[in-house]
Amino acid sequence: METFLHPIGYSLLTLKKYPYRLHPFRILKFIAFILSLILTCLMITPLIFNSDSFLFDVPKEVPILQSTHTFIHSAYYYPVSKSLGNNAVAIVTTMNKRTVPIITDYTINIHGSHIKKKVGKVATLTTEHLLNDRCDYSLVLIQANTLGGMTKLEIESGGVTVEIPFKSPKYSAPKPVVFCISPQFAAEQWQTFLTQLHISKRYGAHVHLYVVSMVESYYKLIKEYEKLGLVSIEPWLTIKFPVTDGPYLEPNRNVELRNQAAAHTDCILMYKEAVSFVGILDMDDILIPNKANSYYEEFEREYGGSWYISALQYGKADFETIKVAELEAQSISAIVKNARRLPTKDQGKSFVRPERFNSSWSHYSRNSDNKPMYWTPHQTVPLSMRKKAMQYNGIFHMKNMYLTNLTKVRDGAVPVNPGDNITQLISDQHLLEIDMEMKSILTSEPIAALSATLPKTDFYMPIIFKCYNDSFYHLRDTKTLLNDVTCVNAFDCELPQQEGMPCTHSDATYHSGPPMFPITFHWATDAYFSSEIGCYQ
Repeated sequence: METFLHPIGYSLLTLKKYPYRLHPFRILKFIAFILSLILTCLMITPLIFNSDSFLFDVPKEVPILQSTHTFIHSAYYYPVSKSLGNNAVAIVTTMNKRTVPIITDYTINIHGSHIKKKVGKVATLTTEHLLNDRCDYSLVLIQANTLGGMTKLEIESGGVTVEIPFKSPKYSAPKPVVFCISPQFAAEQWQTFLTQLHISKRYGAHVHLYVVSMVESYYKLIKEYEKLGLVSIEPWLTIKFPVTDGPYLEPNRNVELRNQAAAHTDCILMYKEAVSFVGILDMDDILIPNKANSYYEEFEREYGGSWYISALQYGKADFETIKVAELEAQSISAIVKNARRLPTKDQGKSFVRPERFNSSWSHYSRNSDNKPMYWTPHQTVPLSMRKKAMQYNGIFHMKNMYLTNLTKVRDGAVPVNPGDNITQLISDQHLLEIDMEMKSILTSEPIAALSATLPKTDFYMPIIFKCYNDSFYHLRDTKTLLNDVTCVNAFDCELPQQEGMPCTHSDATYHSGPPMFPITFHWATDAYFSSEIGCYQ
């Protein structure tokens, strides 16, 4: 093989003796290289500095398991939010979590528009339900930040977009504390409502009530209280997919406990900018402050300014007590003083600062414990918050209320607080004040006129209690309830219509978006209460 050697030896010292001769072709090649380098920089620079589209908005590949449907309960737009950021969108949905292997890995594109400006974002998905449980449908919260003055909200997938309605959250409330009550269905025990409402009012909480269905006269009673500004009523809708392009799994029978988590999440999002504290409660969960004159005082005392407390977790002690059928004879004192504590307990409930929460499960937020939180943009070490278990106070859970004759109502003693088992649950003076105020309202003409129509016996309660016991409580108490085997749901309860006792049911105008892969979206507008459906779920 022939070896080629450089014909002239040179060094840095001798190089100057051999001046470089410029060739026109070499000059053209050099200019073309510089131009191509400049053009490449001009193309890449916008991508580098456009962090939204280049750094954050490129979704990772997630395998699609099936085409499914999602129901949108509500969508909120926050121009300013203490915790969601500016121009935030929060969408409460019930979504088939088996759309992809892990539903929170799936990305949804959100578009916000104002006049001619449009901004697209990849939203984050979170859920309060366990990803490995048996229920196919779960609460999924969709969050993103769009543009100022947003007037149009769209969801996009595969080039197909659908516009969805949105609303503003509340920025004022009657009280600094709001209690979000789980959705009521086939509700008839109006005595429980009176107990919850008047005790909550005495200690400074506003009651926000979700209603699927209830006996008509009971609904009219609540409407009169709503006119007084003492309660807010929100229709809680049955999930419907009006138009589909194929068979689908029925959502109402395959979501945990009628999706209470979605209702509580909606309530937190609705009031998060308006109140200091939000309580997650069932109608029969009664909380009475211990060594405080109001809920606000107790909650502020227990939080104590700490950034490490995610929620105040109150345990629930089961009680059985009495109730009477006559409206004019109602007495909170009689209900409390005839209560007997049962040996059983129920899972507790949370009371939260809404700026630290965006969602909640039925009893607490599963996203709250040991989750790293960053409160400022420059924070390098996260805070890990935890629930605070309340040792000195507990919830008075009226698990069973038995109808009794007025002549059999005895004047017993106030039970001890179920938290510390020492102090009195409530003072006699406060009971007297509550009863006097309740009596003044119940004797007002529009409410007193309802006395003859309110249920005097229990019709739906025994049916619902048996259904819940068979599908849930019995399994739980015998320690045979397995989340990955059983979807706890009472939607299959058979509820016959009671003769002479009509029901009021929530309803709305339902809409379906265009077919989208893998998720088609459905929603409702113009929610109202109807007397034509009855107490069916």
